[in-house]
Amino acid sequence: MSRFTGSAVYLLALLALLIVLPSPSTFAQDVPFTIQADADLQAALTALYGARYDGAAPAFVEADADVLASTDADALAAAYDGLPAYYLPDAGLVPLTENADALAFIDFAVSPDGQEVLIGEGLLPESVTLTDSTGVEVEVPQPVRAVVSAYGPTTYYFYVLGAGDRIVMASFLGANGPAADTMRRIDPDFDTITSYEISQRAINIEAVATLDPDLIVSSARASWADQVREMQFPLFLVEIETPEQVEEAMLLYGQLLGPNALARAEAWIAYYNAIYARVTQQTATLAGEDRPNVLFHGSDLLRVASGEMYQSDMIAVAGGVSASGELTGYWNDVNLEQIVTWDPDMIFLPGYGDVTRDILLENPEYQALRAVQDGAVYDLPKLVAPWDIPGPDSALGLLWMAHTLHPDLVAFDCAAETQSFYRTFYDYQLLEEEVARLCGS
Repeated sequence: MSRFTGSAVYLLALLALLIVLPSPSTFAQDVPFTIQADADLQAALTALYGARYDGAAPAFVEADADVLASTDADALAAAYDGLPAYYLPDAGLVPLTENADALAFIDFAVSPDGQEVLIGEGLLPESVTLTDSTGVEVEVPQPVRAVVSAYGPTTYYFYVLGAGDRIVMASFLGANGPAADTMRRIDPDFDTITSYEISQRAINIEAVATLDPDLIVSSARASWADQVREMQFPLFLVEIETPEQVEEAMLLYGQLLGPNALARAEAWIAYYNAIYARVTQQTATLAGEDRPNVLFHGSDLLRVASGEMYQSDMIAVAGGVSASGELTGYWNDVNLEQIVTWDPDMIFLPGYGDVTRDILLENPEYQALRAVQDGAVYDLPKLVAPWDIPGPDSALGLLWMAHTLHPDLVAFDCAAETQSFYRTFYDYQLLEEEVARLCGS
């Protein structure tokens, strides 16, 4: 993977910056805002504006060349509290004020409706063809308005890509209890889209046919893939058990959903790369004896992660050694004697399933373990997506693991980092009780 560092890395430099301003008094009162844009962008903006305002023409004002040519991420961050909104692959919209009409226009420009306008103008492709993790070439007509996500970890990618409102049926790994309440605040349709039977092992074909999705996504292990392909729905399968595969899945989904989603994908990848670089730089010099032996425990007793799973990669990057790293496949069921032989220094527990820190500490069969005796058993945090699964929130999980393993080596301002992450990538402002739940304060 490429590794980038620098301030405001989650913001992308705009190749062609567009600024939306409130309408000055020199224009008619029915002009809700004016636009600064390079001349070669005005045709696209005129088409979008006309579609939004029943054929009306936008009011362009003289462009500030210095502003339009800005490539400074900090300047963009000051101009726009969030990720820039891309309507073309190399052009974004940035409001300089809280003008409601301008903000609504930006939302329209990057929506499937805006994509359709630009497709009609020949400025965006009518379809996107990519190869999924199983080697199948998949053509997806544009724009994608309705998504079925049948794999719990990847559903969260679509919220980071700004496409959560396109999900019509989905599986969410770990979104129960307080996490479900948070998901309802992030997506008011959460209860509706989770009301169907859907996973990588089962899918309600009749409901899928009724919803008529433009795109179905799942893991490469989906048992029903052939049945769905026979129905002629675009099916895109991914394998995500390494950091590289997580990045690749984010990028592929972004490409399938249009310019704004792709820009958000690249922004998240840049953030993830920066976290990865920061952690590896701080843990790279650790000697073998300074790397704790860490068992990533599963959602059931005597179930553990294999060395081929993403969680083992996270432990290694964070400066530990996966106790069960020699195992292959996915989740493994083992006996107690094996866990005692490993005798981990620490045990991490996922934010899903029935096994928690208190349950493990009180289980008499686990009392012989050094980690249990020392109280070094930790529940991974989660807001909505558990921080250990191969998805967007694992960037925070990587920081949390590294800080937990090496608190004197890797700093982690949990409140500041989580508030920034969810505001930037989920467009969600954490509640005080959510910060406390994540950060233990």
